[in-house]
Amino acid sequence: MGKVEPSPRLSWTQRICYGVGHSLNDLCASMFLSYIIVYLQLVLAFDSSYAGFVLLIGQVTNAIAIPLLGYESSSNRETAICKKYGKRKFLHLIGTILVVMSFPFIFSVLPGCERASQFALTFMLTPLVIIYQVGWAAVQVSHLSLIPALTPHRMERDFLNVLRYAVDIMSDIGTYVVVWCVFDLTRKPMGTHNTIAGGYANKFMMITLIIVGVGSLFSIFFHLGVTEVESTRLSSPESSLEKDCVTLTNPAFPIFSNNLSWRGWMKEPHFYQVGLLYMCTRLFQNMSLVFMPLYLQESLRENDDFIAKIPLVMNVSGFFMSCCLPKLFKVFSKKVTFLGGASMGIAACIWITIGSGPIYVTQGVYGVGVLMGAASTSLVICSLSFIHDLIGTSVESAAFVYGVMSFWDKIANGIVGMIIQYLHAVFCEDCDWYYKHVMSFGVGAVGILASIVITTLLPTNLGERQSAYNDNVLTKKEIINYSTSAESQSNEKLPLLPK
Repeated sequence: MGKVEPSPRLSWTQRICYGVGHSLNDLCASMFLSYIIVYLQLVLAFDSSYAGFVLLIGQVTNAIAIPLLGYESSSNRETAICKKYGKRKFLHLIGTILVVMSFPFIFSVLPGCERASQFALTFMLTPLVIIYQVGWAAVQVSHLSLIPALTPHRMERDFLNVLRYAVDIMSDIGTYVVVWCVFDLTRKPMGTHNTIAGGYANKFMMITLIIVGVGSLFSIFFHLGVTEVESTRLSSPESSLEKDCVTLTNPAFPIFSNNLSWRGWMKEPHFYQVGLLYMCTRLFQNMSLVFMPLYLQESLRENDDFIAKIPLVMNVSGFFMSCCLPKLFKVFSKKVTFLGGASMGIAACIWITIGSGPIYVTQGVYGVGVLMGAASTSLVICSLSFIHDLIGTSVESAAFVYGVMSFWDKIANGIVGMIIQYLHAVFCEDCDWYYKHVMSFGVGAVGILASIVITTLLPTNLGERQSAYNDNVLTKKEIINYSTSAESQSNEKLPLLPK
């Protein structure tokens, strides 16, 4: 039997062009999550419940759009333009256009609408947020699903995923640098304390135009430098692994496994435990990002540029923590590492509770940012790893698992954000304690809940199937990591990424 020569590796130009193809999404997501409530509540003087409603609409739309677009991306229907240009690239292009056309208007008020009521402005914002979230979902789904269409090589696909994550971090950092620079360059005379108010509308519009412009430029590089081809497979002993990689690195494809259907997953207790754990970690991360600027402005009365400095510190801290995690996994198990991350997050919340005085306001809050950023990164990366372990060798149903986890995450974040903002409108019109309690007791409670859930998973192996329903489908003990040395080595201490 003749040996089939595998297709050439991607050039560095193609890799870089692919890596920056999600930058517009990353830049806009950082801006939306961190500053939409700040903009609506402090700049436009929205009632906090209206601001929470806008956030809820965005999260619910995203939760619904991603699985639907994932299903469409995996279907066999193709138009003439899709066949010529590439189905996934065309979906990416449509999503990019929707984001560019809608996102700048979310952070601006149309001429003549300055005196409109809050209800009217919310009514106008809602379709813009929906269009933006649908476009954002289209870009994300198409960008992820493009990986197996670019290369059949497993390590190449892994590298594209790592590159994508690195660009995501750099985009987040870039957003906060832009906010910091705009606030510094347009501030009042030195020595004047500046708090965010109605006069900041033009600054937010300038920031939005900058990040949309930069993100659009990167999207152009992506479309010029990336050529979509049909997925191929290597005719070699690695072909079965390549099939696994297609599914694992492409959660947009809703392909369900014959060996573990969605009904089988619904009967697995670990499925709900890991889902709750992932939801808690995303709640911890998003609540700290969304409400940290409000805590800085309303509770600490910090200068305006602090709403960029502290999120920037959080992201830089998270970046360094992500570099350390593979080493930590060699020393501790992933579950113990998760508990360590949760402990750092709870410690940051305790620091917020007891922090006061000028030293805390000018210096201590940076320490809170370092702990919060490191904790968020640890929790999210570990929880994603637990999802991988849960899926095990049932890779063909990975899309269903990822979709359900993402749906729970988005819905929970939207509902919790809405509740917090509604309670702010009811109990606290102008006070300095509310967002301090949200960041301390609220975020801390989520960290404690995550610690309790992971404690229930400590004695378990997430690769095992618990339900008797699945006994005729899978062996009771499903090997999800293979080791030449002591098959007793647990996957708990294996690194996330290969060397």
